[in-house]
Parts: sequence; structure tokens; C-alpha cells
Amino acid sequence: MAIRWTRRAAGAAGVGALAGFAMKAQAAPDPLAGAALYADVQAYAGFGQHRTGTSGEARATDWLERSLAAAGYAVERQRFDFPVFDVGRCEVALGARSLDAFPVWTPRASEASGPLSLEARRGAIAVIRLPPGTGAALGVAEAYRKPIRAAIEAGAIGVVAVTENPLGELVALNAPPDAPPWPIPVLSIAGRDGPQVIAAAQAGAQARLALDGRSSRRRVENLVARRSGPGKALIMTTPKSGWFTCAGERGSGIAIWIGLARWLAAATRHNLVLNAATAHEFDGDGGHRFAAERAPAPDATKLWLHIGANVASYDFGLADGRIVRRAAPQPVRRLACSEALLPAARAAFAGQPSYDAPLDIDVQPAPGEIAEYQRRGYRPLIGIVGGHPLHHTRRDQPDVTGPELLEPVARGLAAILRQV
Repeated sequence: MAIRWTRRAAGAAGVGALAGFAMKAQAAPDPLAGAALYADVQAYAGFGQHRTGTSGEARATDWLERSLAAAGYAVERQRFDFPVFDVGRCEVALGARSLDAFPVWTPRASEASGPLSLEARRGAIAVIRLPPGTGAALGVAEAYRKPIRAAIEAGAIGVVAVTENPLGELVALNAPPDAPPWPIPVLSIAGRDGPQVIAAAQAGAQARLALDGRSSRRRVENLVARRSGPGKALIMTTPKSGWFTCAGERGSGIAIWIGLARWLAAATRHNLVLNAATAHEFDGDGGHRFAAERAPAPDATKLWLHIGANVASYDFGLADGRIVRRAAPQPVRRLACSEALLPAARAAFAGQPSYDAPLDIDVQPAPGEIAEYQRRGYRPLIGIVGGHPLHHTRRDQPDVTGPELLEPVARGLAAILRQV
């Protein structure tokens, strides 16, 4: 049974209490229950790949719009044109063997055949080894784009980028939203396939790169939901797009975001503004557009809560060469907030490893997108984000999370909202 809470007095730096919490039980399903949250993860993952401009992202957007409208929100779409590439065949062929590959953005349909080389040179396919973590964050694409450009300038006819992660998976790389297409095929492969490609390059073996697909400009959409009420706005944001299925990376945050949206709509009369942003994998472009064009001004905002990547995911590792789920959540996760909210954050997440020691973003650099919102003058802020060994991989499926991980995180965030 869900409980509506009484109004609490303001506790920190003028944030004030969320208005209208009523001390009244209701028979409606609890939107913060683990089973309900996990059902939304499964629904989100069921739409397929969520890359910006794909049909999977569009279906997820429709589903989110229906869900928010049913909870009483007025929903609109912030539309803008964006370059999209629909990926077809994508492979690195070594003799008769074809290796799984994925384009490094921005791609164009192209092919190349020639000798592999660890040194970028004219007429060869350059092999570049990327360190773990490359392309996982926003605004750091130059780390991998610089050696690719150098290979192209040296006359390479193609590039194979070996991506490394702890589990040997292929990792997609975040990219700038305005990057022009590469003039040659530039494909990433899994770290587990790296040794054979490197050995082939050392031997001067021949390879063939093939990338089929279609480039276009397409209308993509942020989802913006509002529920009018007294006082300054509570803003709550999360990305909705990502490279692959993104069940843990995006799905766990989407589920908690929509669970909190339902809970807030039922429990308070407060002024609410929500955003689910597209083009996240392109340096957070959709979130930046929302902040610049649709978000209430900083002086009209009471609080901004941002729910980032991998916020409720199990840790994974290797056992006998197999990827296995561990019993505990991933250790690399962070709750960050303005100094005024630290006492409420510590109390709300007591006992949740890593989250129970929140980062003070008024003293230390803010992680992820909340740094952008802080730069724009919004405060106080709450942000939650995690790293994960399956981040940006095809293996990020619904078993990465679960009801028992989702519910404590959702209730922790709800507790902060109650306590402020």
C-alpha cells in the first residue's frame, strides 16, 4: 500500500518542502515497488535498440508519453533534426572468419580491403588499440578521434579500433553530435578479438571491412512532461537513448524516473517538469537542448534531480571465461548533490554502498550531465550515476538489474525529496 506523506518543513538551504503531501493511505499500486520498476525495465528493453533516431527509441518514447499522460501530466515533444545512420551489415573479415563489429560514429556506407598494420600507413587498414573506458563518458571523444584522424591523414584505407573492457565485450563509443562522416570505414571490435587482429597485423595479413547502411537527417524528440502546481518547479531528468538495448545503463534510470513521476503526481500538488532526453550518446545533446530551450529558469526552479546511467545494476565478472552476474551492485556508482542536500542524501541512502557517501558538487567536480546544469546556474542539484563493465555493450540486458536493486534506489531518492 502506498502512503501519501505530510508536508515537511524546509530543511536545507531554502529548498523547502515539496507541497501537498497528504497523510493518507491509498489502495493504488505502489509505483516505487521493485516489481513495478522492473516491469518497466523489461518494457523499455523490449523495444530493442535505443540509438537516437531508431524505431526502438521511437517506440520507447511513445510508451513513456502514454505512461506520463496516464499519471496526469501534460506531455509535449521537443523536436529537432539530427543525423542518423541505420546500420546494416558491419563486419571485419579475416580470411573466412567474420568478426563482430560496430561503426565508430559518424559512419558512412563503405568497404575496404588490404593489409592490416599496427602503424598507420598508406594503403593499409590501421589497427588502433583503445584503453578501457574510452568513449564511455560525455565530452571525451577526442581521445579516440585524434588517432583515427591521424591514420586517415597517413593514407589508411580503413581503421579497426580494438575496444577494451573488463569482460572483453565490444564497446560503442560516444561521439560529438556534429562530427562529419569518416571518409573510410572505421569499425570497432571486441577486446576479446583484439589479440588475433593484432597478430594478423603483425603478420601483414589481409582483411576486409564492410559497412552497409543508410545516412539521413531525421526528426528526433525529447519528451517533456509538466504538471502545474504552486511554487517553483521541481525538475527531474533522465536520458532515454543509448547505443544498444541499454537495460541497465538506461532502463534502470528510466524505470526509477517514471516511478518517481507517478509517485510525485499522486503524492503532491507541486509544480513538476520532467524531461526524457534523446541524443544522449552524442555528448548529451538532447539534455543540453532541453536545458537551453524548455527548462524553467534557474530562479524559477526549486530543485533539479538528474538520474543518469547504470543507477541500479549488478556487478559482473568473468568465471572460467564466462560472463557471470555477481551478488552485489557494481561498486563504481555515485550520488552527488549540492552541499545543502548532503544531510538528507546521507540519511536517505544509509546502508547503500557507495551511495551512502554522497559527493559534494559545491566542492568537487560534478559527474555527468549535472555539471552542465550546475554551469547554467541551477541549484540545488541531485545527480545519481554509475559505471558498469557492460556499459555500451550489447550484453546490457534486463538481467543486469532486478527488483531488489531498483527499489532501494527509488525509495532513497523519494526520501530525499520528502526530507528537503
